[in-house]
Amino acid sequence: MSNAACRQGFAALLAFALLMQTATGMPIADPRLASLRDNIEHSYNAGNTQAIDSIRIAIMNIGDTAGEDDATRDLAIYLAAYARLRQSLLVADNKALARGFLEDCITGLKPLLERRADNAQARALLGSCYGASSRYHFLSAAWRGLEAGRQIAIAVEQAPDNAWVVFQDGVSDYETPAMVGGNKKRAVIKLRRAAELFAASRPPGSSLPVWGEAETWLYIGRTHRDLGETEAAREALQTALSMAPDSRDIRAALAGLP
Repeated sequence: MSNAACRQGFAALLAFALLMQTATGMPIADPRLASLRDNIEHSYNAGNTQAIDSIRIAIMNIGDTAGEDDATRDLAIYLAAYARLRQSLLVADNKALARGFLEDCITGLKPLLERRADNAQARALLGSCYGASSRYHFLSAAWRGLEAGRQIAIAVEQAPDNAWVVFQDGVSDYETPAMVGGNKKRAVIKLRRAAELFAASRPPGSSLPVWGEAETWLYIGRTHRDLGETEAAREALQTALSMAPDSRDIRAALAGLP
């Protein structure tokens, strides 16, 4: 499977607002983490997995020195796991390396969820990492796919109005084959609702998109494309590109339209 195709599976874009409160509801307790979060995306769009490694080390160092600051430590764990998911998408053709990145994501999040079982964002990310890892584990692929669905379902129950969680639920419906319960028409409804939730999370009076909006519109475009709705797909992808003009994935999706 090519890198471009694998990037379409369970991409987990971190949906943070630019102020102290994120679009997902997880506070950015340390301003350094906000900058490093942005750098993950810049490095992903540049295809630079080594740069993401350096960013991840800096994130982990902040978490390790957080002391009694639980919010900073938990967010650092979350971001470090997210960095591994992004790296796995960049090396999708290297089975061993991608599998290792995804296992790091899973093992990093489990202790966080043992302490904070109510952390819906972390649970949704865990579901994404399980789903992505199912491509690289032949014998346990079915179990990992089911576990991905289970984790995301719990996250939706915990936070039904959380933009990030609703986005992941839509992506899951998009990626899951119809024979085992996936449904692209249902996916586009969920994804459009996620787009509304992200937009509603913008600071008052701001027209700037928050993290997560562009990726949501990318998936809305992909879903319309797969449903044969080319003009709706083009409109959605143009919206995505206006929000993230440096996104390789959005440009590739637009170029692939008939």
